[in-house]
Amino acid sequence: MQNELDMERNNFRQILLEQQAELSLANEETWIYREKENEIDTNSKLAQIVTGIRRCGKSTLAQMAFRKLKYAFVNFDDERLYELQAEDLNHLLEALYAVYGEFDHLLLDEIQNVDGWHLFVNRLLRNKIKIILTGSNSNLLSREMATHLTGRYAIIELFPFSFGEYLKANKQEQQIINTAKGKGLAMNLFMEYLVKGGFPEVVRGENRKTYVANLFEAIVTRDIIYRYKIRHVRTFREISLWLTGNYGAEISYNRIKNIFGLGSENTAKNYVSYLEEAWLFVSLSKFSYKKQESLRNRKMYLADTSFADLAGESGSENTGHLLENVVMLHLLRNRLRYGYEVFYYKKKVEVDFLIYRQRTVHELIQVSVSIENKNTRNREIRALVSASQELKATKLTIITMNEEDEIVQDGLIIKVKPIIKYILEGVIPQCK
Repeated sequence: MQNELDMERNNFRQILLEQQAELSLANEETWIYREKENEIDTNSKLAQIVTGIRRCGKSTLAQMAFRKLKYAFVNFDDERLYELQAEDLNHLLEALYAVYGEFDHLLLDEIQNVDGWHLFVNRLLRNKIKIILTGSNSNLLSREMATHLTGRYAIIELFPFSFGEYLKANKQEQQIINTAKGKGLAMNLFMEYLVKGGFPEVVRGENRKTYVANLFEAIVTRDIIYRYKIRHVRTFREISLWLTGNYGAEISYNRIKNIFGLGSENTAKNYVSYLEEAWLFVSLSKFSYKKQESLRNRKMYLADTSFADLAGESGSENTGHLLENVVMLHLLRNRLRYGYEVFYYKKKVEVDFLIYRQRTVHELIQVSVSIENKNTRNREIRALVSASQELKATKLTIITMNEEDEIVQDGLIIKVKPIIKYILEGVIPQCK
């Protein structure tokens, strides 16, 4: 028994030494500053939880936050640690001290892979260890946090690169948009960003089509099919690809059930929720003061616009949907920081995005490639004015590709903003 225990300790030490060596190879010069780093409090008594889709940069963000501190590191997304049980974590902790010596800060990468991880984290917090956790499954993390870490954590949601980060990765300063040349170059990069998306490794040169297809398949297979023991594997894959071609549209669980021959709406609902939990898609609920109605109706958006390729939906012919998806992700990136919720509105008219905070509708937003066409312009204005009268919202915005204007209609002011200026200048000043 003692020999087995010694072997286990040696195995842990070897794994941690190898992970430590990999960590030392990280080239800080290639790191792109990300605003989310400001949301991580490395001195907090609360566990700092960074959650988001795989390969969006969670581990790198945590390393950036800890880079000036002495910290230890475990990556649980390692096949040698897959069978790890809660009772093994004490031996892992012993190995951490053996490898790193004394430490006050600890990074636990993809922690959701270990059953019972919350007990380990609670004990470390009681021992004054400052912890950053990363995880790619929002439900597994939130379920354990709500149950066992009540009030002892802070969440940081991370998505692939924003356009501002994309500019930095391409060594372009945001100030370039103040000149004619700069505006043209920025638009060239934005059109590239629409299709290419923001996964850091793709931005750094990995083949987009191959990388994105492999990542999507890995998440569907490893994080969903295996984890939830899905029996109808082919059907589940077909649903996931179908959703990549229907982003930005209202979904109906009953329709999904009928299209794919599922046994019940509940199965369709579960399948969609698994895809959301793995961050492949993010959903937007319909705004309603009646909670049941709000929960029943939703739209699905891509966690990164590069996924549109999987359904053959990328490219210039689909600019409008991609533009709307980029705005959605921009709004989600800021929601926790500014404390607002994002919905869509659909009653007599439909409005793409509604910003809601403290029981007040703060802003209504429409997205359109262009409003030069008179019919398009009138449609977007009519939707905002009608919804404003219904909801008592006075901040109204239309986001376009290039146009900038101020429209006065029925005593209301509608700001028309070009997408690049909108997403680089910040968001929702009323909600600060």
